[in-house]
Amino acid sequence: MTAPVFLVQSEQLFSDTCRIDGDEGRHAATVKRMRVGERLDVCDGVGNRASGLATSVGRDWVELRIDQRSFEDQHPVQFTAIQAIAKGDRADLALELLTEIGIDRIIPWQSQHSVAKWDDSGKSLAKWQRVVREASKQSRRAWVPEISELTSNLTDVVSQFDSLIVLHETADESLANVELPSLGEVAIVIGPEGGISHDEIAQLKAAGAHILRMGTTVMRTSTAGGAALAVLCAKTSRWQPSEVKE
Repeated sequence: MTAPVFLVQSEQLFSDTCRIDGDEGRHAATVKRMRVGERLDVCDGVGNRASGLATSVGRDWVELRIDQRSFEDQHPVQFTAIQAIAKGDRADLALELLTEIGIDRIIPWQSQHSVAKWDDSGKSLAKWQRVVREASKQSRRAWVPEISELTSNLTDVVSQFDSLIVLHETADESLANVELPSLGEVAIVIGPEGGISHDEIAQLKAAGAHILRMGTTVMRTSTAGGAALAVLCAKTSRWQPSEVKE
């Protein structure tokens, strides 16, 4: 079994010892029940990873001696999910699946048919960030996906991508046949439970989007993005053994 991952500040990775404290320390000591002599990884969320053995454990902290360091390059094809906001646990599930499968960035989208509302005070953004942090640790990622600010106008964001893929059950073309660039930014647009509106589809087509279906079944917003991302990752070298820099 691979070592558990805990997130720390970047500067903590470059000394001989690292002390995990605060919320991460409590999680390591009381939830994961780390013990002296057990191996664990610490990451900073932007590609740096260090590994070592726990040398001492307190009630809300763990200290380890670092014996390995590495940096994991980002893949040349970067995936962004433009994810329509969803109600309750469905939003959490969508974020967890996208993170575990390998998304690089997520843009929350208040679509025309979204029922859930975004809290502009910062609570919604903080919750999405918390969910992807936890999913990143669970999936042993060195990179934590970026959560961008909410968008309600697709034309504000879609122009930045080299390829734009829209999941829609009425499309004639299959996601399985799409061609991806060998380098660049690919966006996946995932609609809400009520579907993407006709006006939004027209905007996306005008922006050069590929309107694609995944199969004969219709998936929920909580699972569609993860399933599509898995198909796309398999088309790249992303799931091949990566080069890790010591």
